[in-house]
Amino acid sequence: MGPERKGGLPVTGTRAPESPDPPAPADSWDRLVSAALVGTSRRPVPDTPDLPDLPGAEGAGALLDRAALAAVRRVAGYVPATGTAPLAPDTEDERPEVGRAATDRLERVLTERIELLPEWLELVAARGRRAAHSSVPALLDQGVRDSRLRPALATAIGTRGHWMARFNPSWSYMLAESAPGDRFGERDWERGTPGERRRALAALRAADPGRARALLAAAWPGLAKAELRRRLLETLATGLGPADEEFLEGALDDRSANVRGCALSLLTRLTGGAHAERLRGCVRRSASLDADGILRMDPAGTDDPAVRRDLALAASDGRSESANQRQERMWALVTHTPLDAWPGLLGTDPAGVLTAARKGPGGYGRNNRLFGALVNAVVVQQDAEWAEAALGTIGVQTMRHPNTGELFQLANLLGLLPLRERCGLVSGVLDDAAPLVRWGELLHAVRGPWTPELGERVVGRLLTKGRKHDHHGYRELCEAAAAHMAPEYVAELPGEPPIDTSADAYLQLRDTLRFRLDMHREL
Repeated sequence: MGPERKGGLPVTGTRAPESPDPPAPADSWDRLVSAALVGTSRRPVPDTPDLPDLPGAEGAGALLDRAALAAVRRVAGYVPATGTAPLAPDTEDERPEVGRAATDRLERVLTERIELLPEWLELVAARGRRAAHSSVPALLDQGVRDSRLRPALATAIGTRGHWMARFNPSWSYMLAESAPGDRFGERDWERGTPGERRRALAALRAADPGRARALLAAAWPGLAKAELRRRLLETLATGLGPADEEFLEGALDDRSANVRGCALSLLTRLTGGAHAERLRGCVRRSASLDADGILRMDPAGTDDPAVRRDLALAASDGRSESANQRQERMWALVTHTPLDAWPGLLGTDPAGVLTAARKGPGGYGRNNRLFGALVNAVVVQQDAEWAEAALGTIGVQTMRHPNTGELFQLANLLGLLPLRERCGLVSGVLDDAAPLVRWGELLHAVRGPWTPELGERVVGRLLTKGRKHDHHGYRELCEAAAAHMAPEYVAELPGEPPIDTSADAYLQLRDTLRFRLDMHREL
């Protein structure tokens, strides 16, 4: 329990004092406590003029009766605070609130189908609406458990959610998340909490990138906490341009590895800057084709303090490097060097570069660190042309880790392609002879919504009875369809399961599609 005070809950619109007022002189509590500690056999029950008379009771009984009255008196009310103003209300959110049916649907999502919450939030944002005020506490609680949802949650809960987050420490994370209609405020930037400062800077960055960078540069030397420096630095991602390079270069010298990593991720997007050109030069000095046409890199060419700084790596401690440390530096160099450095160096196109890297030890899996680093660079740099080359060079079906057999970066690479192209690639390698488990794992990698052509093929496969049924593979296929297939396809799935032994998976698929279809219609 918290410290004792004279009162209970504050009246709406006011706040209780941060520390309770001391007891008034007439308060008998302290005298009763002293008598109880000594004992009524050695000290008489003290007079209590501030309490009602209790005739008839004597000794210990009288003391306990009076103590009970005093305890109730102390917690039954409080002296109203002075000099406090009513709480300022939240600002008006002009977006319309979702209807009653959508609010009830959200409650079911939060309690029964949490995997559908990202889709519900996406739909609300696409419709230009906001969650009902009654749903805000539950959504804020969900953001405590899943930090990946916080940006989408911030959009859905709007100004009311940000206002409520001020009164619950566990919801304070929301104060740093940008909301629709945010405006820069001098007070928030100069005297606000870390979250308010980040939000203010993000709003200014969207409106005036140069001024936002100047304010951050001026405040940077006085920012003691690395986490705050990193969160503020992240705001430069909005409106990022060549004018930001000098400041980001300076952040590469930060004492925090997280801050240096954030600066490097932003510099990686500035492919026309001096930092990018230095990395290109390092690749030119370190990479070459051998006599067999295999792409190789010499780690010795990257063992330089300037290269370590450019890659946000810790300075050398003077001891000899391990093979893993050299591979880590090579991985970072390949990941962050602009991909356009490779075709010019090798005199070939992206597919030729990947083919030369694939010839190395380990083939196309993570054991081939150079190939793995190139694929990672494609994902980090969000390059659709190189993603298409990687998938074309290796093949969708064979994009696997050589040891575990798991799909290697497939979902990330497919996600860089236009919808029709990524669905077409997967549809092209799925045939009726392919195992159901292959269908399921490849379709899981194709983020929805699927094209009608791919949806029709999946419906056909779901209704096909094979001579040897694979229950596990069929369940994988049903789960992929439930997550990514357009919910309207529920009309093409008959109510009677086509395969008795997998009836539970099929019926669960129909139920999920029906739930999603209703969810779409309500929004």
